[in-house]
Amino acid sequence: MRYKIWNKTDDLYAPSGEKFTVAEVLSKQPLANVAKMIICDAPINMGVFMEFEQTKATYKQMGVLITDVMIDQEVLDAITYFEEHPAPAEPTSEERTAAALEFQSMMLL
Repeated sequence: MRYKIWNKTDDLYAPSGEKFTVAEVLSKQPLANVAKMIICDAPINMGVFMEFEQTKATYKQMGVLITDVMIDQEVLDAITYFEEHPAPAEPTSEERTAAALEFQSMMLL
């Protein structure tokens, strides 16, 4: 999924297909008046509507390589890359136990 910063001049479309004018969005989402908002870069652009700085901090805490010198689009690209290429899942404790028991069995042979 690609993201972009809402320019506060384009109308937005909800996943329901409903169109929201700029005035409607700003009245229903007051934070959008003062903050950068992330939207989808797609025809249904309100599938995502997140405040930029908090989203950036959250993804940085999750391990996304975001630096203070990145421009906004670089941050959005890093988030997109992270979502499209998730880190491999850590093995569960049951999987680790099973692997250890299998190793012990192999060593006895």
